Amino acid sequence: MTEAEKIARILLAEPKWRVVCHVKPDGDTLGCGSALVSAGKKLGRDVIWGGVDPLPPLYAFLPHSGEYRAGASATDDGRCVIAVDVSARDRGVPGLEPRISIDHHESNERFGAEVNWIEPHAAATGEMIYEVVLALGCALDADIAEALYVSIATDCGWFKFSNTTADTMRIATELVKAGAVPATLDERLHFNDTPAKLRLWGRCMARVRPVGARAALSWITRDDFRETGALESDTDGLINMLTHMKGADVTVMVSEVKDCLRCSVRSRGPVSAQAIAAKWNGGGHRYAAGCKIHLPLGEGLKALEEELSRV
Repeated sequence: MTEAEKIARILLAEPKWRVVCHVKPDGDTLGCGSALVSAGKKLGRDVIWGGVDPLPPLYAFLPHSGEYRAGASATDDGRCVIAVDVSARDRGVPGLEPRISIDHHESNERFGAEVNWIEPHAAATGEMIYEVVLALGCALDADIAEALYVSIATDCGWFKFSNTTADTMRIATELVKAGAVPATLDERLHFNDTPAKLRLWGRCMARVRPVGARAALSWITRDDFRETGALESDTDGLINMLTHMKGADVTVMVSEVKDCLRCSVRSRGPVSAQAIAAKWNGGGHRYAAGCKIHLPLGEGLKALEEELSRV
């Protein structure tokens, strides 16, 4: 029995599900959640979904986005809880114990009470949810296909990143056959930015600077968010733009938020982004990772510069 089949057997025996997305939700976790909600409802299940942070406006087109609930409680209310793309307990809903954890982060803490399906070679958790949907016996429809296409495409850089595999392309093909329209989804995600978001990105790109021989660093301050009117979720995708800097094998972007410095790390070479993030108890993948630094902005940037200068 495959992991997807084990998970399907559990879910088919449960009338009520709760799908949990990770903090600062991105396309992968939200696409997975949306697809599972669609599949569950098709099968007659009572399904709710959400996470600690709000759903970013960029993803408001996803099926069932209006049902997403932020700041969800830590009680399961008798529901089968499934964490999707959540690598650690503190990245889900604190205090809530999922029965099932489905994720592709190598650093996953394996906190699912019953099943932990962790597949680091998957380009996105959406590839795994695709297998779960099929194991549930749920036919793909346009809603499920659209959500999973968003999940996979956003996490593999629209099929440009090194994590893209033949399986990634095979699944994407099936999703297009089932009703996902790549051009429409690209339009919704890449040509829908607010002036506030563009101003925020401009400030970050104006600050980017080389560190040592192979790294680059930039940052956004709390004042930047306030003065531009941008949202914290507007930083989604910004780190990928910074990786375009010539000669930068490692790139770090820092966002100063209310309680910490939230850092995104990317690598295009032999240096592991995950290893850098782990210095501050972060996690992720070899080429994409993140962490939180609990220091004032100036001190945090200095600490990062010292680490990156050794790359």
